[in-house]
Amino acid sequence: MKSFLTVNLGCKVNAYECDAIANILEDNGYILDENNPDLIVINTCSVTATSDSKSRQKIRRIIKENPNSIICVMGCYSQIAPEEVSAIEGVSIVIGTRYRDRILEYALEFEKNKKQIIKIDNARENSEYENLTVYNFYDNTRAYLKIQDGCNNFCSYCIIPYTRGLVRSKPRETVLKEAQILADKGYKELVLTGIHTGGYGLDFENYRFYDLLKDLINDVKGIKRIRISSIEINELTNEVIELIKSNNIIVNHIHIPIQSGCDKTLKAMNRKYNLAQFEERIKILKDNIEDLSITTDVIVGFPNESDEDFEITYNTLKRIGFSRLHVFPFSSRKGTVASNMKNQIHGDIKKERVNRLILLSKELEKEYYSKHLNKSVEVLFEENKEGYYKGLTTNYLKVRVKSDENVSKCFKQVKLNKIIDVGMDYEIEGEIIDELC
Repeated sequence: MKSFLTVNLGCKVNAYECDAIANILEDNGYILDENNPDLIVINTCSVTATSDSKSRQKIRRIIKENPNSIICVMGCYSQIAPEEVSAIEGVSIVIGTRYRDRILEYALEFEKNKKQIIKIDNARENSEYENLTVYNFYDNTRAYLKIQDGCNNFCSYCIIPYTRGLVRSKPRETVLKEAQILADKGYKELVLTGIHTGGYGLDFENYRFYDLLKDLINDVKGIKRIRISSIEINELTNEVIELIKSNNIIVNHIHIPIQSGCDKTLKAMNRKYNLAQFEERIKILKDNIEDLSITTDVIVGFPNESDEDFEITYNTLKRIGFSRLHVFPFSSRKGTVASNMKNQIHGDIKKERVNRLILLSKELEKEYYSKHLNKSVEVLFEENKEGYYKGLTTNYLKVRVKSDENVSKCFKQVKLNKIIDVGMDYEIEGEIIDELC
Protein backbone atom coordinates (compact mmCIF):
# COMPACT_ATOMS: atom_id res chain seq x y z
CA MET A 1 0.00 0.00 0.00
CA LYS A 2 1.46 3.36 -1.05
CA SER A 3 1.22 6.59 0.90
CA PHE A 4 0.97 10.30 0.12
CA LEU A 5 1.00 13.79 1.61
CA THR A 6 -0.37 17.03 0.15
CA VAL A 7 1.09 20.42 1.08
CA ASN A 8 -0.87 23.62 0.40
CA LEU A 9 1.13 26.86 0.08
CA GLY A 10 -1.67 29.09 -1.12
CA CYS A 11 -5.31 30.17 -0.97
CA LYS A 12 -8.57 28.34 -0.27
CA VAL A 13 -8.74 27.31 -3.94
CA ASN A 14 -5.32 25.68 -3.55
CA ALA A 15 -6.54 23.94 -0.39
CA TYR A 16 -9.56 22.60 -2.28
CA GLU A 17 -7.28 21.31 -5.06
CA CYS A 18 -5.08 19.55 -2.48
CA ASP A 19 -8.14 17.81 -1.06
CA ALA A 20 -9.22 16.85 -4.60
CA ILE A 21 -5.80 15.27 -5.24
CA ALA A 22 -6.04 13.47 -1.90
CA ASN A 23 -9.46 12.08 -2.88
CA ILE A 24 -8.06 10.80 -6.21
CA LEU A 25 -5.11 9.11 -4.52
CA GLU A 26 -7.23 7.53 -1.77
CA ASP A 27 -9.67 6.22 -4.40
CA ASN A 28 -6.66 4.44 -5.93
CA GLY A 29 -5.47 2.80 -2.72
CA TYR A 30 -3.05 5.40 -1.33
CA ILE A 31 -3.15 6.26 2.37
CA LEU A 32 -2.33 9.57 4.02
CA ASP A 33 1.05 9.53 5.79
CA GLU A 34 2.60 12.69 7.22
CA ASN A 35 5.86 11.01 8.30
CA ASN A 36 7.18 8.87 5.45
CA PRO A 37 5.05 9.32 2.30
CA ASP A 38 5.90 7.73 -1.03
CA LEU A 39 4.43 10.72 -2.90
CA ILE A 40 4.33 14.37 -1.84
CA VAL A 41 2.23 16.85 -3.81
CA ILE A 42 3.07 20.53 -3.22
CA ASN A 43 0.54 23.11 -4.44
CA THR A 44 2.37 26.41 -4.86
CA CYS A 45 1.34 30.07 -4.85
CA SER A 46 2.60 33.01 -6.92
CA VAL A 47 0.35 35.89 -5.90
CA THR A 48 3.38 37.89 -4.64
CA ALA A 49 7.17 37.74 -4.97
CA THR A 50 7.25 36.61 -1.34
CA SER A 51 4.94 33.71 -2.26
CA ASP A 52 7.45 32.60 -4.92
CA SER A 53 10.29 32.73 -2.41
CA LYS A 54 8.32 30.81 0.23
CA SER A 55 7.39 28.18 -2.34
CA ARG A 56 11.05 27.61 -3.28
CA GLN A 57 12.10 27.41 0.37
CA LYS A 58 9.33 24.97 1.23
CA ILE A 59 10.07 22.73 -1.77
CA ARG A 60 13.75 22.50 -0.80
CA ARG A 61 12.95 21.80 2.85
CA ILE A 62 10.48 19.05 1.97
CA ILE A 63 12.99 17.41 -0.39
CA LYS A 64 15.68 17.51 2.32
CA GLU A 65 13.34 15.96 4.89
CA ASN A 66 11.98 13.34 2.46
CA PRO A 67 14.87 12.25 0.20
CA ASN A 68 13.12 9.03 -0.86
CA SER A 69 9.75 10.51 -1.77
CA ILE A 70 8.48 11.32 -5.25
CA ILE A 71 8.05 15.12 -5.23
CA CYS A 72 5.33 16.60 -7.43
CA VAL A 73 5.15 20.41 -7.61
CA MET A 74 2.02 21.99 -9.08
CA GLY A 75 0.11 25.27 -8.94
CA CYS A 76 0.62 28.91 -9.83
CA TYR A 77 4.37 29.23 -9.14
CA SER A 78 5.28 26.15 -11.18
CA GLN A 79 2.96 27.39 -13.95
CA ILE A 80 4.69 30.78 -14.19
CA ALA A 81 8.26 29.59 -13.52
CA PRO A 82 8.63 25.91 -14.53
CA GLU A 83 12.34 26.33 -15.28
CA GLU A 84 13.02 27.50 -11.71
CA VAL A 85 11.03 24.66 -10.20
CA SER A 86 12.47 21.91 -12.40
CA ALA A 87 16.01 23.13 -11.61
CA ILE A 88 15.53 22.35 -7.90
CA GLU A 89 17.37 19.09 -7.28
CA GLY A 90 14.99 16.39 -6.15
CA VAL A 91 11.84 17.61 -7.90
CA SER A 92 10.33 14.65 -9.74
CA ILE A 93 7.23 16.06 -11.45
CA VAL A 94 6.39 19.63 -12.48
CA ILE A 95 2.86 20.55 -13.54
CA GLY A 96 1.08 23.88 -13.40
CA THR A 97 -2.62 24.61 -13.18
CA ARG A 98 -3.60 21.85 -15.58
CA TYR A 99 -3.17 18.03 -15.69
CA ARG A 100 -3.56 17.81 -11.91
CA ASP A 101 -6.09 15.03 -12.32
CA ARG A 102 -3.28 12.96 -13.90
CA ILE A 103 -0.88 13.10 -10.95
CA LEU A 104 -1.25 9.37 -10.24
CA GLU A 105 -0.35 8.55 -13.86
CA TYR A 106 2.75 10.78 -13.68
CA ALA A 107 3.80 9.35 -10.31
CA LEU A 108 3.69 5.80 -11.69
CA GLU A 109 5.62 6.90 -14.80
CA PHE A 110 8.35 8.54 -12.70
CA GLU A 111 8.54 5.50 -10.43
CA LYS A 112 9.17 3.34 -13.48
CA ASN A 113 11.58 5.53 -15.48
CA LYS A 114 13.18 7.79 -12.82
CA LYS A 115 13.11 10.68 -15.29
CA GLN A 116 11.81 14.14 -14.36
CA ILE A 117 8.39 14.88 -15.87
CA ILE A 118 7.48 18.45 -16.88
CA LYS A 119 3.97 19.07 -18.16
CA ILE A 120 3.18 22.78 -18.59
CA ASP A 121 0.84 24.36 -21.14
CA ASN A 122 0.01 28.01 -21.78
CA ALA A 123 -2.66 28.78 -19.15
CA ARG A 124 -4.42 31.16 -21.57
CA GLU A 125 -5.17 28.19 -23.83
CA ASN A 126 -7.07 26.28 -21.13
CA SER A 127 -10.67 26.26 -22.34
CA GLU A 128 -12.28 23.49 -20.28
CA TYR A 129 -12.81 23.15 -16.55
CA GLU A 130 -10.46 20.57 -15.05
CA ASN A 131 -12.35 17.68 -13.49
CA LEU A 132 -11.40 18.11 -9.83
CA THR A 133 -14.01 17.35 -7.19
CA VAL A 134 -13.92 16.78 -3.43
CA TYR A 135 -16.27 14.48 -1.55
CA ASN A 136 -14.23 14.07 1.63
CA PHE A 137 -12.60 16.95 3.52
CA TYR A 138 -10.11 16.32 6.27
CA ASP A 139 -11.38 18.79 8.85
CA ASN A 140 -14.08 21.40 9.55
CA THR A 141 -17.84 21.23 9.36
CA ARG A 142 -17.73 23.57 6.40
CA ALA A 143 -17.14 22.10 2.95
CA TYR A 144 -15.50 24.10 0.18
CA LEU A 145 -16.92 23.73 -3.30
CA LYS A 146 -14.80 25.07 -6.13
CA ILE A 147 -17.14 26.14 -8.91
CA GLN A 148 -14.79 27.81 -11.41
CA ASP A 149 -11.18 28.58 -12.28
CA GLY A 150 -9.43 31.45 -14.05
CA CYS A 151 -10.16 35.17 -14.32
CA ASN A 152 -10.99 37.57 -17.17
CA ASN A 153 -10.40 40.84 -15.32
CA PHE A 154 -6.67 41.44 -15.92
CA CYS A 155 -6.18 43.90 -13.06
CA SER A 156 -2.90 45.63 -13.75
CA TYR A 157 -1.18 44.23 -10.61
CA CYS A 158 -2.35 40.61 -10.87
CA ILE A 159 -0.47 37.60 -12.24
CA ILE A 160 -3.40 35.18 -11.79
CA PRO A 161 -4.90 35.37 -15.34
CA TYR A 162 -1.44 34.35 -16.59
CA THR A 163 -1.10 31.44 -14.15
CA ARG A 164 -4.73 30.28 -14.12
CA GLY A 165 -6.02 31.35 -17.52
CA LEU A 166 -9.48 32.68 -18.38
CA VAL A 167 -12.75 31.76 -16.68
CA ARG A 168 -13.77 28.10 -16.91
CA SER A 169 -16.85 27.02 -14.99
CA LYS A 170 -17.69 23.65 -13.49
CA PRO A 171 -20.81 22.24 -15.21
CA ARG A 172 -24.08 22.88 -13.37
CA GLU A 173 -24.87 19.17 -12.97
CA THR A 174 -21.44 18.48 -11.49
CA VAL A 175 -21.74 21.32 -8.98
CA LEU A 176 -25.18 20.19 -7.82
CA LYS A 177 -24.11 16.55 -7.58
CA GLU A 178 -21.03 17.44 -5.55
CA ALA A 179 -23.06 19.72 -3.27
CA GLN A 180 -25.65 17.00 -2.60
CA ILE A 181 -22.98 14.42 -1.80
CA LEU A 182 -21.37 16.84 0.66
CA ALA A 183 -24.76 17.52 2.26
CA ASP A 184 -25.45 13.78 2.53
CA LYS A 185 -22.09 13.33 4.27
CA GLY A 186 -23.21 15.74 6.98
CA TYR A 187 -21.54 19.02 6.04
CA LYS A 188 -23.70 21.85 7.30
CA GLU A 189 -22.17 24.79 5.46
CA LEU A 190 -21.08 25.06 1.84
CA VAL A 191 -18.47 27.67 0.88
CA LEU A 192 -18.52 28.49 -2.84
CA THR A 193 -15.02 29.29 -3.99
CA GLY A 194 -13.02 29.96 -7.13
CA ILE A 195 -10.49 32.37 -8.59
CA HIS A 196 -13.28 34.68 -9.81
CA THR A 197 -16.26 33.12 -8.05
CA GLY A 198 -18.90 35.59 -9.22
CA GLY A 199 -17.69 35.10 -12.79
CA TYR A 200 -19.20 31.63 -12.80
CA GLY A 201 -20.98 30.98 -16.08
CA LEU A 202 -19.25 33.66 -18.17
CA ASP A 203 -18.19 30.79 -20.45
CA PHE A 204 -21.75 29.42 -20.63
CA GLU A 205 -24.45 30.65 -22.98
CA ASN A 206 -27.39 31.33 -20.65
CA TYR A 207 -26.41 30.28 -17.12
CA ARG A 208 -24.75 32.59 -14.60
CA PHE A 209 -23.80 32.78 -10.93
CA TYR A 210 -27.32 33.85 -9.89
CA ASP A 211 -28.80 30.80 -11.62
CA LEU A 212 -26.39 28.50 -9.81
CA LEU A 213 -27.20 30.06 -6.42
CA LYS A 214 -30.92 29.60 -7.08
CA ASP A 215 -30.44 25.95 -8.08
CA LEU A 216 -28.28 25.20 -5.04
CA ILE A 217 -30.98 26.63 -2.76
CA ASN A 218 -33.85 24.81 -4.47
CA ASP A 219 -32.29 21.49 -5.50
CA VAL A 220 -29.75 20.55 -2.81
CA LYS A 221 -31.29 19.06 0.34
CA GLY A 222 -29.60 19.25 3.73
CA ILE A 223 -27.28 22.25 3.41
CA LYS A 224 -28.11 24.81 6.10
CA ARG A 225 -25.75 27.58 4.99
CA ILE A 226 -24.21 28.72 1.71
CA ARG A 227 -21.32 31.17 1.97
CA ILE A 228 -19.80 33.02 -1.01
CA SER A 229 -16.04 33.12 -0.47
CA SER A 230 -15.51 36.33 -2.48
CA ILE A 231 -17.38 38.32 -5.10
CA GLU A 232 -16.76 41.50 -7.08
CA ILE A 233 -19.06 44.45 -6.37
CA ASN A 234 -20.44 44.61 -9.94
CA GLU A 235 -21.50 40.94 -9.70
CA LEU A 236 -23.81 41.71 -6.77
CA THR A 237 -26.72 42.44 -9.07
CA ASN A 238 -30.17 43.37 -7.78
CA GLU A 239 -31.38 39.81 -8.39
CA VAL A 240 -28.45 38.32 -6.42
CA ILE A 241 -29.09 40.74 -3.56
CA GLU A 242 -32.81 39.89 -3.57
CA LEU A 243 -31.96 36.18 -3.49
CA ILE A 244 -29.73 36.67 -0.43
CA LYS A 245 -32.42 38.79 1.23
CA SER A 246 -35.31 36.43 0.53
CA ASN A 247 -33.92 33.19 1.98
CA ASN A 248 -32.03 32.16 5.10
CA ILE A 249 -29.55 29.81 3.42
CA ILE A 250 -27.14 32.30 1.81
CA VAL A 251 -25.44 33.90 4.81
CA ASN A 252 -25.25 37.59 5.65
CA HIS A 253 -21.48 37.83 5.26
CA ILE A 254 -19.98 38.91 1.94
CA HIS A 255 -16.30 39.39 1.09
CA ILE A 256 -16.04 42.14 -1.55
CA PRO A 257 -12.51 43.20 -2.62
CA ILE A 258 -12.21 46.97 -2.97
CA GLN A 259 -8.37 47.03 -3.42
CA SER A 260 -8.24 50.84 -3.13
CA GLY A 261 -10.47 53.61 -1.84
CA CYS A 262 -9.11 56.18 -4.30
CA ASP A 263 -10.53 56.58 -7.82
CA LYS A 264 -7.15 57.50 -9.30
CA THR A 265 -5.61 54.28 -8.00
CA LEU A 266 -8.61 52.15 -8.97
CA LYS A 267 -8.28 53.36 -12.55
CA ALA A 268 -4.55 52.57 -12.60
CA MET A 269 -5.33 49.13 -11.19
CA ASN A 270 -7.80 48.52 -14.07
CA ARG A 271 -10.59 47.77 -11.63
CA LYS A 272 -14.04 47.71 -13.21
CA TYR A 273 -15.79 50.30 -11.00
CA ASN A 274 -15.31 53.67 -9.36
CA LEU A 275 -15.98 54.64 -5.76
CA ALA A 276 -19.43 56.08 -6.43
CA GLN A 277 -20.53 52.80 -8.02
CA PHE A 278 -18.96 50.76 -5.22
CA GLU A 279 -20.61 52.76 -2.44
CA GLU A 280 -23.99 52.76 -4.17
CA ARG A 281 -23.99 48.94 -4.25
CA ILE A 282 -22.84 48.79 -0.60
CA LYS A 283 -25.76 50.99 0.43
CA ILE A 284 -28.22 48.74 -1.40
CA LEU A 285 -26.71 45.69 0.32
CA LYS A 286 -26.89 47.22 3.79
CA ASP A 287 -30.43 48.49 3.22
CA ASN A 288 -31.62 45.03 2.24
CA ILE A 289 -29.67 42.51 4.34
CA GLU A 290 -29.94 42.55 8.13
CA ASP A 291 -26.78 42.45 10.29
CA LEU A 292 -24.66 42.27 7.13
CA SER A 293 -20.92 41.80 7.57
CA ILE A 294 -18.76 43.03 4.68
CA THR A 295 -15.07 42.20 4.64
CA THR A 296 -12.63 43.33 1.97
CA ASP A 297 -9.12 43.20 0.46
CA VAL A 298 -6.95 46.32 0.17
CA ILE A 299 -3.62 46.82 -1.60
CA VAL A 300 -1.41 49.68 -0.38
CA GLY A 301 1.69 51.16 -1.96
CA PHE A 302 0.49 50.77 -5.53
CA PRO A 303 2.76 52.67 -7.98
CA ASN A 304 2.09 56.44 -7.85
CA GLU A 305 -0.02 56.15 -4.67
CA SER A 306 0.73 59.46 -2.96
CA ASP A 307 0.24 60.23 0.73
CA GLU A 308 -2.95 62.06 -0.26
CA ASP A 309 -4.20 59.03 -2.25
CA PHE A 310 -3.59 56.79 0.74
CA GLU A 311 -5.46 59.16 3.07
CA ILE A 312 -8.40 59.09 0.65
CA THR A 313 -8.34 55.28 0.80
CA TYR A 314 -8.10 55.31 4.61
CA ASN A 315 -11.09 57.61 4.95
CA THR A 316 -13.10 55.67 2.37
CA LEU A 317 -12.60 52.39 4.23
CA LYS A 318 -13.62 54.01 7.50
CA ARG A 319 -16.69 55.65 5.92
CA ILE A 320 -17.94 52.45 4.28
CA GLY A 321 -17.59 50.63 7.59
CA PHE A 322 -16.23 47.23 6.61
CA SER A 323 -16.20 44.71 9.43
CA ARG A 324 -12.65 43.60 8.63
CA LEU A 325 -9.83 44.47 6.22
CA HIS A 326 -7.35 42.08 4.64
CA VAL A 327 -4.37 44.33 3.91
CA PHE A 328 -1.57 43.61 1.42
CA PRO A 329 1.44 45.66 0.33
CA PHE A 330 1.72 45.97 -3.44
CA SER A 331 4.04 43.30 -4.86
CA SER A 332 5.46 43.82 -8.34
CA ARG A 333 4.90 40.73 -10.53
CA LYS A 334 6.96 40.42 -13.69
CA GLY A 335 4.70 40.29 -16.74
CA THR A 336 1.95 42.52 -15.31
CA VAL A 337 1.26 46.10 -16.41
CA ALA A 338 1.95 47.48 -12.92
CA SER A 339 5.46 46.02 -12.84
CA ASN A 340 6.50 48.55 -15.52
CA MET A 341 4.84 51.57 -13.93
CA LYS A 342 7.00 54.44 -12.74
CA ASN A 343 7.12 55.76 -9.16
CA GLN A 344 7.23 52.43 -7.38
CA ILE A 345 6.65 53.00 -3.65
CA HIS A 346 9.47 52.38 -1.14
CA GLY A 347 9.07 49.36 1.12
CA ASP A 348 9.19 51.39 4.34
CA ILE A 349 6.28 53.54 3.16
CA LYS A 350 4.27 50.45 2.23
CA LYS A 351 4.98 48.92 5.63
CA GLU A 352 3.80 52.08 7.43
CA ARG A 353 0.57 52.16 5.40
CA VAL A 354 -0.07 48.46 6.00
CA ASN A 355 0.32 48.96 9.74
CA ARG A 356 -2.12 51.89 9.76
CA LEU A 357 -4.76 49.85 7.95
CA ILE A 358 -4.25 46.86 10.24
CA LEU A 359 -4.98 49.13 13.20
CA LEU A 360 -8.04 50.49 11.37
CA SER A 361 -9.19 46.93 10.69
CA LYS A 362 -9.08 46.10 14.40
CA GLU A 363 -11.00 49.27 15.18
CA LEU A 364 -13.69 48.43 12.60
CA GLU A 365 -13.90 44.81 13.70
CA LYS A 366 -14.30 45.70 17.37
CA GLU A 367 -16.99 48.21 16.46
CA TYR A 368 -18.88 45.56 14.48
CA TYR A 369 -18.51 42.92 17.21
CA SER A 370 -19.70 45.38 19.85
CA LYS A 371 -23.05 45.77 18.05
CA HIS A 372 -23.78 42.10 18.78
CA LEU A 373 -23.02 41.94 22.50
CA ASN A 374 -25.89 40.53 24.62
CA LYS A 375 -27.62 39.20 21.50
CA SER A 376 -28.62 35.57 20.98
CA VAL A 377 -27.18 34.15 17.74
CA GLU A 378 -26.89 30.82 15.96
CA VAL A 379 -23.38 29.37 15.90
CA LEU A 380 -22.07 26.40 13.93
CA PHE A 381 -19.27 24.94 16.05
CA GLU A 382 -16.26 23.43 14.30
CA GLU A 383 -13.57 22.49 16.79
CA ASN A 384 -12.38 22.29 20.38
CA LYS A 385 -9.27 24.42 20.73
CA GLU A 386 -7.44 25.78 23.77
CA GLY A 387 -10.24 24.64 26.08
CA TYR A 388 -13.05 26.27 24.07
CA TYR A 389 -15.47 25.11 21.41
CA LYS A 390 -15.14 27.55 18.52
CA GLY A 391 -17.44 28.35 15.63
CA LEU A 392 -18.96 30.98 13.37
CA THR A 393 -22.21 32.87 13.10
CA THR A 394 -23.76 33.46 9.68
CA ASN A 395 -22.16 36.93 9.59
CA TYR A 396 -18.71 35.55 10.44
CA LEU A 397 -18.45 36.46 14.11
CA LYS A 398 -15.91 34.14 15.70
CA VAL A 399 -17.49 32.71 18.84
CA ARG A 400 -16.08 30.56 21.64
CA VAL A 401 -17.83 28.81 24.52
CA LYS A 402 -17.04 26.47 27.40
CA SER A 403 -19.04 23.24 27.32
CA ASP A 404 -18.90 19.89 29.12
CA GLU A 405 -20.57 18.26 26.12
CA ASN A 406 -19.16 17.86 22.61
CA VAL A 407 -20.86 20.49 20.43
CA SER A 408 -18.62 20.12 17.35
CA LYS A 409 -20.67 20.04 14.13
CA CYS A 410 -23.70 21.34 16.02
CA PHE A 411 -25.78 24.48 15.61
CA LYS A 412 -26.36 26.18 18.98
CA GLN A 413 -28.05 29.34 20.17
CA VAL A 414 -25.44 31.35 22.03
CA LYS A 415 -25.69 34.52 24.07
CA LEU A 416 -22.73 36.79 23.26
CA ASN A 417 -21.21 38.15 26.48
CA LYS A 418 -17.67 39.44 26.05
CA ILE A 419 -15.25 40.55 23.31
CA ILE A 420 -11.81 38.91 23.54
CA ASP A 421 -8.72 40.42 21.88
CA VAL A 422 -6.74 37.54 20.33
CA GLY A 423 -4.00 39.57 18.63
CA MET A 424 -4.74 40.21 14.96
CA ASP A 425 -8.50 40.11 15.45
CA TYR A 426 -11.27 39.37 17.98
CA GLU A 427 -13.48 36.59 19.27
CA ILE A 428 -16.67 36.77 21.30
CA GLU A 429 -17.03 34.58 24.36
CA GLY A 430 -20.57 33.39 24.97
CA GLU A 431 -22.74 30.80 26.64
CA ILE A 432 -24.98 28.18 25.09
CA ILE A 433 -28.61 28.84 25.90
CA ASP A 434 -30.37 25.94 24.22
CA GLU A 435 -30.24 22.18 24.81
CA LEU A 436 -27.08 20.33 23.80
CA CYS A 437 -27.20 17.91 20.89
